Amino acid sequence: MIGAVPLIRRFTPISRHYQDADVDLENIWTILDRGKRLEWGSLRDAYRCVILADAGAGKTFELKAEAERLAARGRNAFFIRIEDIDEAFGAAFEVGKPEAFEAWLAGTGEAWFFLDSVDEVRLEAPRAFETAIRAFASRIHDARQRAHVYISSRPYAWRSRIDGALIEELLPYEPPVREATGDEAEPEVSAAKNDAKPGLELFRLAPLDPDDIRIFAGHRGVSDADALIEALERTDLFVIAQLPFDLEDILAVWGETGSLDSRLAVLERGLRRRLAPSAGRLVTLSLEKAVEGARRIAIATTLTGEANIQMPGASGGGIDAVAVLHDWTIAEILELLGRGVFTDAIYKMVRFRHRESRELLAAQELANALANPELRAKIEALLFREVYGEAVVVPRTRPLLPWLILFDERVRDRALALQPEIITEGGDPARLPIEVRKRILRDLVERIATGDSRGGDNSAIARIAQPDLTDETLALLGAYGDNDDVIFFLGRLVWQGAMAVAAERLSPVARDPDRGIYARIVSTRAVSTIGGADAGRELWSALNASGVVLPRRLLGELVDGAPPNLASVDLLLASLETVESHERFETTGLSQAIRSLIDRLPLTSDTAPERPLVRLIEGLADFLAREPHIQRRECKISEAFRWLMAPAMHAVERLIVSRSQACFDPAPLAVLSQAPALRHWGASEEHEHRTKLNKLVPRWTALNDALFWHTVAMVREAREDTDKPVDDDWTVSWMGHFWAFDEPSFSRTLGWTRTRDLADDRSLALSRTFRTYAQNRRPRSWRRLLWRSVGGDPILESKLKTLMRPMASPERRRWRANERKWAQRRRRRDENEAAGRAALVARLKANPDLVREPAGLEPGQMSWDQAHLLQSVEGDGMRISRGAGSKWQMLIPEFGEAVAVAFRDGAQLHWRAYRPTLCSENGGSNSIPYALIFAMAGLEIESGDDGRGLTQLGNDDALHALHYVFSELNGFPHWLEPLYRAHPEAGFDLIWGETRWELANSGAKPMHYMLHDLVYHAPWLHAALAPSIHDWLSEHGAANGDCLRHGCTIMISGGLSTASLAALARRRVEDATTPANQFASWLAMWVDCAPDAAIPVLDAHLESLSSPDDARFAEEFVVSLVGGSYQSGLSTSAWKSPQFLKALYVLMHQHIRSREDLDRANGRVYSPTTRDDAQDARNSLFNLLSAIPGEATYREILTLAEDHPEPSYRVHMRRRAYARAVEDSDREWSLTDALILSGQMRRKAAN
Repeated sequence: MIGAVPLIRRFTPISRHYQDADVDLENIWTILDRGKRLEWGSLRDAYRCVILADAGAGKTFELKAEAERLAARGRNAFFIRIEDIDEAFGAAFEVGKPEAFEAWLAGTGEAWFFLDSVDEVRLEAPRAFETAIRAFASRIHDARQRAHVYISSRPYAWRSRIDGALIEELLPYEPPVREATGDEAEPEVSAAKNDAKPGLELFRLAPLDPDDIRIFAGHRGVSDADALIEALERTDLFVIAQLPFDLEDILAVWGETGSLDSRLAVLERGLRRRLAPSAGRLVTLSLEKAVEGARRIAIATTLTGEANIQMPGASGGGIDAVAVLHDWTIAEILELLGRGVFTDAIYKMVRFRHRESRELLAAQELANALANPELRAKIEALLFREVYGEAVVVPRTRPLLPWLILFDERVRDRALALQPEIITEGGDPARLPIEVRKRILRDLVERIATGDSRGGDNSAIARIAQPDLTDETLALLGAYGDNDDVIFFLGRLVWQGAMAVAAERLSPVARDPDRGIYARIVSTRAVSTIGGADAGRELWSALNASGVVLPRRLLGELVDGAPPNLASVDLLLASLETVESHERFETTGLSQAIRSLIDRLPLTSDTAPERPLVRLIEGLADFLAREPHIQRRECKISEAFRWLMAPAMHAVERLIVSRSQACFDPAPLAVLSQAPALRHWGASEEHEHRTKLNKLVPRWTALNDALFWHTVAMVREAREDTDKPVDDDWTVSWMGHFWAFDEPSFSRTLGWTRTRDLADDRSLALSRTFRTYAQNRRPRSWRRLLWRSVGGDPILESKLKTLMRPMASPERRRWRANERKWAQRRRRRDENEAAGRAALVARLKANPDLVREPAGLEPGQMSWDQAHLLQSVEGDGMRISRGAGSKWQMLIPEFGEAVAVAFRDGAQLHWRAYRPTLCSENGGSNSIPYALIFAMAGLEIESGDDGRGLTQLGNDDALHALHYVFSELNGFPHWLEPLYRAHPEAGFDLIWGETRWELANSGAKPMHYMLHDLVYHAPWLHAALAPSIHDWLSEHGAANGDCLRHGCTIMISGGLSTASLAALARRRVEDATTPANQFASWLAMWVDCAPDAAIPVLDAHLESLSSPDDARFAEEFVVSLVGGSYQSGLSTSAWKSPQFLKALYVLMHQHIRSREDLDRANGRVYSPTTRDDAQDARNSLFNLLSAIPGEATYREILTLAEDHPEPSYRVHMRRRAYARAVEDSDREWSLTDALILSGQMRRKAAN
């Protein structure tokens, strides 16, 4: 195997907006690449994470490599192919061992799971991903709170709403609450907070940039990487080269020929290179036979959907290579499977190293068969089918068509007549005849205009974008210029194909504020990058002159494509006058684009006629100074333009690094002097650059001093209306500026006491110099220099005398006195603490029993000695478990082993003596005494790492220990399950007793006590508790919505029969005493369990309500049934059939009307409301319907195309019905079926 290249891959976060809005991610793929790029270290704290990447981008390599890195560091890390996940998948781990997995399940630690890949498993069957995730979720069910799960996919295979909802349903994650420890903790109740990562995060694996390609090329022996980059741009292969898989083949061809050809030629050369015999080895298999064998295996894996290939002698899953190549010797098969087109063997299994290779090989095999007229009908039946009267392309073999249309004209015509976008899905369409490409482009644009196609992502468009399509593109722009979806496609075609003439036609779209933002963005990109610098400048000038508010995303595009010169700077500064307001946490790419422009701007000499970087700093400083300010005196930074501080600081940083004399101009000094104020006024815009500037500025003495005096002038100006002189260093220094003065600066600042013109400056210089003198322990030689410097100046002599022996103003004296007093108190406190600590250590070392069994305490009390040691173990900060003080070994370095062991023993004795108070006993008080924390540490110690240490307790001790489980901070202690199983009766009685108390005593607001924790942290208890919860709710009902929801979740998860749940819900719906605010939830539960009886009741109730009451009730109902931002839905799934889903979907559209939907398309941060959740849940009903295979689903969706309550949806329904037919066209292929076909193909070919 070729050695891995040490690239640092990066990931771009995908805004929650794009997930919630169900935006087609392929259509905005390159826009998503903007913004901050993160490395793996930033992703490791995520608990539910999806990583999207193009084919060949290296996502499998990255996930596997990260799993290996974590495993090497001793973490529980596992890598597995999603298609290998079943009920017992442990043996399929490629990183991680089955026994390690089982140990993790039984333990309490965290684990990192890397699941690869959604698109691969969906080749096997449309619902295979859901099946695999259900199996995975079931297997880790009780430990899912401790699991970090990373899932990879190609963008087209990830359905944000459907798949995201599936992950959140099957792998819910409840972020832990944290509370203060140590000095920050209050004595009884600690402040709790939740700052964990959100539940599901999406990232894009960023493509390789030119620097990455240069590094990659260097590791593959390319000596002139710049020549390679130039050739990539000339041959339009650069977009392809951004993917490591394709780059490998490109580099191989480059190494062999020193030039580049078409994509097909590059990949074919790569395949032959990987299948060729290795130099110096005994050749048992020719290249020609290896290609033949690889093609036979490729078609077998494609038809069966099974990616794994068994080595000879292996057993289990996967394609049996011996069966596929039944006419080969074992030695030949082993030789083939050991060649570079296949991966290294794991558990005696290999697979094609890259799917693109497999698809090209399989397409070549079918092309050979199509050459035989007797096989054509059979082969075309693999590719095309009629289902429910619809002519469709079969999904299983569709990935072969982008290649096959190059090899067979009849297949090409039939495929592209049905789905012209196939041309954008891979292959090498540039090899097709120009007339064919023109016709396909017309057909594709027509389908986009009618909503039947998406058009593909940028890398796909790059494959068809050629300058010879310019005339056709111009004609299409004329015909469809008013359609934003078409413009979004054609704009990228113009850009990727470098169609300069066509770019001119897009300028009006970019200028038109009424056009869609994405159409405007791609039009801007085409004009700016292809139309030339003049065209880009004219467009930008026109937008500035229009006076219309400029969208931030559009300005980001303009800045991104701008040449790094003074004209671009002036245009940017003009745009800032009209750009839309900045929203904190909003991701638009503008800040990143400005930063990129700053990095590209030239560092000109100080005498150059044009200094664009300096001009930009001057302009940004002007915006930062505009009123209204954040604070009138101390933070005179513009409230509206504060977001510009980060780019301004970055620009100044570049000047400082280059030691430009422009740093001494007013604007850079203003930026540097004002930036620290942001931190003191609750902002973080300057945080990123603070550390760098704290080091850079003091290293440049002249700048350091100039900034100091500029700051003095700034402070003096701010105090003009106060009549207070600025003649003392503390009035300037308190904010924490970038300048600094150390020991070598003493003589320099001392000189200011004589050279500064203003008397106040000389006085301030003396204060500054005296501070340096004091900070360096008042050297005698410096004291003499100080007195000599002020000699002859009565004012400074008096001030120095005061500084040496302070006799300041009353205010200053009070301040100094207080400072001395507090310093003395701190010093005494520190000394007393140190002495007390030393005495404590000595006393406890002399008598460890003082910790083990302190005398004179009532049972359950803890001594101060024990409290001190517990605080030493916990430290200062935040805890997420109240048993965190169990790490008694941490005491050994300071106190010795005897004291540490005594602490351990004392904690174990203490939990037996302390009596925790249950909420049912104290009325729900949340007081947390420190003695309770100590007791829980003792239980944690005794339970051991696996939590089983308490299982040997007698009945009384076990019951006593169980009383502690309700005091844990997040869920329950890890030792609860083994202790409960050892003492099930006592455990049940106690847990049910507290649960019953919560049900009986909850008010209108939830307690977040037992029910919440049972749902999220103890699913293994659901079966035991479900009958009791059912009986309680039957007799008493629920106090609030949370009690009802959590109770329903436990009953369903606990396995109660659908009939009993339906009967309970029906009784509550028909009971006139049921609270009105719970009626929708009970009705949702009834629909969940008995939709045939309940849906008519729902319909009648909604019809009885007038607007807007019907909408409010429908919102509450559908969120209860399906789920929302802050709650999960119900899940007996009786209603998840085509008939009921369609009925519910129609009802919800009738009452939750789409014309009243909230529009969150601006991407700004918002807190979801019930209406947000309801419209999402309404749409989810259709997503659930459309995902069910079968003709019944197709027919139900087809009726919606005729009678949808909102006519504007009907065309979309027709398309979704067709999509259902396409998915249902796939048939299952066994290996036997594939081998029969392969045999027929080979016999016919031989004849």
